[in-house]
Amino acid sequence: MSAIVVEVLAVLAGLGGLAFVFRAFAARTRPGVRLTQDANRRRIDRTATLTCPIHGLQAEESLVRLPDGSTLCASCYREAVHDQLPS
Repeated sequence: MSAIVVEVLAVLAGLGGLAFVFRAFAARTRPGVRLTQDANRRRIDRTATLTCPIHGLQAEESLVRLPDGSTLCASCYREAVHDQLPS
């Protein structure tokens, strides 16, 4: 029984070591910095895509995709298509 516990702890320690090496790689090398910057850029672009200039950040499910591929928030769509202004 104790051998199993020791083996599990050894595997967890190995995984922790690999995670540490990966984080060090991502923080200190040119390819790692590039990967981090790409991930940050994708996150910022996604947030910008989901932000309505009038109504602010919207959930992805609440956006309406137009035939040309652009998106509108539900409130802007309602105002543009149905000429209903919020009261």
